[in-house]
Amino acid sequence: MDKMPLIALIFQSIPESILILALGLTLMGVEIKWQRIIPAAVISSLCSYFVRELPIPYGVHTLIGIIAIAVLVHIFFKTSIPIAICVAMIGIVILATVEMLLCPLLLFLMGKTITEIWESKTLRILLAIPELIVLALITFWCIRKKFTLRSPRFYFSNRTRDRESD
Repeated sequence: MDKMPLIALIFQSIPESILILALGLTLMGVEIKWQRIIPAAVISSLCSYFVRELPIPYGVHTLIGIIAIAVLVHIFFKTSIPIAICVAMIGIVILATVEMLLCPLLLFLMGKTITEIWESKTLRILLAIPELIVLALITFWCIRKKFTLRSPRFYFSNRTRDRESD
């Protein structure tokens, strides 16, 4: 199992968690409150840090991470459980997609294997920078354009729709 260095927790995991939360919340139409995102991201990263220490198969930590993020979103943002799960899933899926697209290219350009990079604290953090930049650009574009995957009309009850047409 990968043992995450403390410096990677600070410079990679916490910023990544901030972006996962901000992007997932934005896409689910939940108001962004940075004073809540930061502590939730720190707790999420700490959970990830300690889960990586457990003797569990690779990949299970991702499932535990999704659950942790969903619980934190539910607690910090007072969302329903289904919305919290969607926030976590959307953030993780977009992160995984960005990683799958960028990682092979970056490994090729660096001429290193993933094992060599993970063994170097500096290279590990440097490899994460392009991914963090892409996530930040996507997140800030979605925030600026107020882009969301939720349709407000979908969540109105029939009574609310009837009152709207009056």
